[in-house]
Amino acid sequence: MRMALPKGRLLEGVLDKLAQVGLGFDFQGPRDYRPTTSAGVEAKLVKARVVPQIVALGNMHVGFCGLDLVRESDYEQVVPIANLTLNRVEIVVAVPHGDADLLTSPPRRPLLIATEYEHLADRWATEHNLAHIILQTHGSTEAYAPEDADIILDCVETGATLAANGLTAIQTLFVSTTYMVASRFALDDPTLGPAIRALAARLESEKST
Repeated sequence: MRMALPKGRLLEGVLDKLAQVGLGFDFQGPRDYRPTTSAGVEAKLVKARVVPQIVALGNMHVGFCGLDLVRESDYEQVVPIANLTLNRVEIVVAVPHGDADLLTSPPRRPLLIATEYEHLADRWATEHNLAHIILQTHGSTEAYAPEDADIILDCVETGATLAANGLTAIQTLFVSTTYMVASRFALDDPTLGPAIRALAARLESEKST
């Protein structure tokens, strides 16, 4: 089984969950991107944002990333199969204080939406029949409104950063946590499929204990 581990802030929690179900990894140093394990797993560290694509391509059979990245990438071949309940955030639409009626009374021009989630933002605005332009922020999204954007679509943990920047959440799209995801190709494999599902079941069982 080829496994993509998320490099960065998600890694510690994912490794801890895997260790709890008997899957530990040995790292040779801080720059070791290919930790070893004796459990028949080939692992590689990649950025979480890359996980859906390399799983969709079949380069990796399983991986770990936020549900937000799975829904943003929207790959048909990527299946979220175990919720680790880690790194909880809400994906929200927010506007400057006093602009809560922006959706019901939009200006006579396209709305500017600042976000890292271009596809989620486009789908949301289209569902609300809003003419719009997406501004890709690559981070620090809260800083863009009101000078450079009418609306932001972002992930929030507590809402404190929104409030500090004069923003109000007007809609929560969904809650995102870290998931184990798998390739449909791997799940359909007669050998890999049962092994992947067994690992997912152990992770889900550990979560509930």
